[in-house]
Amino acid sequence: MARTRSSSSIRWRYLNPAYYLKRPKRLALLFMAFVFVSFFVWDRQTLVREHEEELSKLKEEMDRLQNELGELRHEGGVPVKKMNTTTKRTDVTKMDGLATDPIEDQRREKVKDAMIHAWTSYEKYAWGHDELQPQSKNGVDSFGGLGATLIDSLDTLYIMGLDEQFQRAREWVANSLDFNKNYDASVFETTIRVVGGLLSAYDLSGDNVFLEKAKDIADRLLPAWDTPSGIPYNIINLAHGNAHNPGWTGGDSILADSGTEQLEFIALTQRTGEAKYQQKVENVILELKKNFPADGLLPIYINPHRGTPSHSTITFGAMGDSFYEYLLKVWIQGNRTAEVKHYREMWETSMKGLLSLVRRTAPSSFTYISEKIGNSLIDKMDELACFAPGMIALGSSGYGPGDSTKFLNLAEELAWTCYNFYQSTPTKLAGENYFFHSGQDMTVGTSWNILRPETVESLFYLWRLTGNKTYQDWGWNIFQAFEKNSRVEAGYVGLKDVSTLSIILKSARVNTGVKDNMMQSFFLAETLKYLYLLFSPPSVISLDEWVFNTEAHPLKIVSRGGNSKPNIRLRGFITRPKKINKIEVDDHSQRAVTTALWCNFLVFSLKFGVWLFTSSHVMLAEVVHSVADFANQALLLYGLRSSKRAPDALHPYGYSKERFVWSLISAVGIFCLGSGATIVNGVQNLWTSQPPGNIMYAALVIGGSFIIEGASLAVAVHAVRKGAAAEGMKVRDYVWRGHDPTSVAVMTEDGAAVTGLLIAAGSLVAVNLTGNPIYDPIGSIIVGNLLGVVAIFLIQRNRHALIGRAIDDHDMKRVLEFLKNDPVVDSVYDCKSEVIGPGFFRFKAEIDFNGAILFQDAAKEKDETEMLKVMSFYGEEVVTALGSEVDRLEKEIQEIVPGIRHVDIEAHNPIIPPP
Repeated sequence: MARTRSSSSIRWRYLNPAYYLKRPKRLALLFMAFVFVSFFVWDRQTLVREHEEELSKLKEEMDRLQNELGELRHEGGVPVKKMNTTTKRTDVTKMDGLATDPIEDQRREKVKDAMIHAWTSYEKYAWGHDELQPQSKNGVDSFGGLGATLIDSLDTLYIMGLDEQFQRAREWVANSLDFNKNYDASVFETTIRVVGGLLSAYDLSGDNVFLEKAKDIADRLLPAWDTPSGIPYNIINLAHGNAHNPGWTGGDSILADSGTEQLEFIALTQRTGEAKYQQKVENVILELKKNFPADGLLPIYINPHRGTPSHSTITFGAMGDSFYEYLLKVWIQGNRTAEVKHYREMWETSMKGLLSLVRRTAPSSFTYISEKIGNSLIDKMDELACFAPGMIALGSSGYGPGDSTKFLNLAEELAWTCYNFYQSTPTKLAGENYFFHSGQDMTVGTSWNILRPETVESLFYLWRLTGNKTYQDWGWNIFQAFEKNSRVEAGYVGLKDVSTLSIILKSARVNTGVKDNMMQSFFLAETLKYLYLLFSPPSVISLDEWVFNTEAHPLKIVSRGGNSKPNIRLRGFITRPKKINKIEVDDHSQRAVTTALWCNFLVFSLKFGVWLFTSSHVMLAEVVHSVADFANQALLLYGLRSSKRAPDALHPYGYSKERFVWSLISAVGIFCLGSGATIVNGVQNLWTSQPPGNIMYAALVIGGSFIIEGASLAVAVHAVRKGAAAEGMKVRDYVWRGHDPTSVAVMTEDGAAVTGLLIAAGSLVAVNLTGNPIYDPIGSIIVGNLLGVVAIFLIQRNRHALIGRAIDDHDMKRVLEFLKNDPVVDSVYDCKSEVIGPGFFRFKAEIDFNGAILFQDAAKEKDETEMLKVMSFYGEEVVTALGSEVDRLEKEIQEIVPGIRHVDIEAHNPIIPPP
């Protein structure tokens, strides 16, 4: 009895690889279908990515124009030496037109509602007082009646768009804020809340009333630094200027209180042009640096007379925390330049010490930072120390790849511990500190909660730096716990005990925790602001443009001495790289590559089909040629896209040379192999070849391929002409030494493809007319040699591009001529240039500056009184003048040769001759 196959088994055979191995033509068709679908999907994804990149570039350009407009609006009222840091509302929020997550939008609005509730309660019951007592509905002056909550909230109101509330607060600052009070104020608290809050309001709004008030209170604080060592006393009378330390410190100054004024006072110097503020606070760091320990960990007490540490606790919690935070943030505030390098070095030293304090619990392996007294570690961590995960994450990008990953992982582990400070209690709110015991993970120590922001702060930084939405979810859970436990009719209050168990009444869970009677000003300044930003797009108060003080007041980042002043080291490099968000790629080159890619795929499909029917050796050579062309275009396109990546820490000059790498790989790996395989195939069949069949089909395909390849060649030729015109070169010269070989490579390959088709056609015609099949393999050998010639040409072109050619002689002569004729330049030595991308260069020169001209510029238009100041600050004035001249030289060099993107000018040392 004969067996018949079921219909299901017949269908399943198409999934059996053996089926296709026995049928090579179907295997070829399946392969072609797979390639076509893959490239179709890839092309769709590419189009989406390109669209997103275009939107991003348009948005960056819009932001840049808005920044320039804001600067122009405020330019008239800002003295020359002051920094214009104000910005428009659109530059702060930057949410218009952005596609935002509906969940984030909803959460952000809930946080805004919380801010409105807190602020409205303050306005109603405590207006003008330092803090609100929500339970008793009255105000209290915890900081001497300086309106601490009002000033602390200014930037939060502005960022959230609460304009009416902001204007009412502004009027109070202008008309009612008076610092002439016979009150012993904390230098630290007054600086971070009042000076920081006013400066932030100024940076955001541009209203000079905030800057004048900030200057007033800072002048009243300055006498605190008048100590033998420059380490400030921590308490000062605002009316009389009498400074002292609290009695309970034994006469010592507190580390955090003495090392957490740098951001605010440096910013004040930048905005007023008065050096006294910056000098006072930077002297503190220089004094501490003299006795800075090898592990970078300082005790919390410092002797203000000797400037030396006293034997006391080492902690990243209370009284130590923000000192380490400001070491990092002053480096960021200073644009990470050499002038603030010592801050980063001290911070990195402290991070090595922090690693020695890191421990892990059992059984849950929570990571925590212990405290230290002498050589003994204490298994205790304050909630205040939960700022550390955010600080570590923020500073991780300044390390190399290995250390960067290590510290970012540590930050995430610590954040998990801090989040569990909240989740481990019945109220889901954290206590003030925690102890760790073997086998017990963590237990609450001091169990109150006063609405602190540190954990939310770290979640904000980690979300911004990693994009991990888990941190948003954790922040939302913490916010809900505040809403459930701390919200009352007249604001928000803390809890006296977060560990109080909940009870169930009538099927409802009710928290029995006893509430306190204080709405801390930092709840509005920090906690709610960080929560709002946690659910806002990253462009809202961008970390690239702003740095937060320890009270969460954002300060605009500007270079030391001004936006236009470069980083200057008289015996080093003066580097003023032009900011490049993306290395622009010539659209014509990309269009040429994309056109060639799809044309070659179509031609390959046609040739492959004809070869299956004719078995022609020359057609096989053409198939190999098309495969080589197609793969080459794919690699070129990948290289073009990779070269668009923005510069980073590892590649400060960008990735634009990556296109040359992939082009070289294609030339060596594909064309050489393709050339060799084609020649070998032709040689092997010289004496055994048979006349190809179905020559008519081959002729039709060759004709169609000729039209397609010709069209692609026309696009490539157009791109080459555009490139030559852009560089002011003849097409012939551009082909051999143009700075972007991409379009040249496409033109060369397409030209070879058209030529190869003509050779194939000639071979088949010769076979058809003479009946001698030897012309078929001869054509294959000729095509193979043609591939080899193209490969050698492309290898040479990309080799020169990768090695790094100099700019053209005539451009270099123009730059040198300009420098030698400039009055501020005495001599020019050791000029070098290097290609860093298609049409982009780096230029370096060693220059003798004319000191007399520099001093004349520094002293220009100054009367005798001003000249005395010039002589007093001679070094600063000359360096400022030198910076201005370098900035001018750079700008004019880039106008002469627009392709120069980076200018490195080194001041010549006449003692040591240049190499």
